[in-house]
Amino acid sequence: MTWYVSYVASGDVSGDRVRRTTRTFASEHEAKNFARAKFDAGDKTLVAGTINPETPKRVISSSAIPDWLDEAPER
Repeated sequence: MTWYVSYVASGDVSGDRVRRTTRTFASEHEAKNFARAKFDAGDKTLVAGTINPETPKRVISSSAIPDWLDEAPER
């Protein structure tokens, strides 16, 4: 399953406008590792999810990222 994580590219979230970028990963585990590093570095605007045509599609909003990072890995 292919995953993506969208994050602030510049690292500066203080302004009204920020540049975002998206990175893709071959597994949820890789996406979580990357997201955790960004989250721990202060980016609280992360968004993650699966890329079509995966079903069921998952979208993790920025407010749900902490819970997603704490989820047990799927087997």
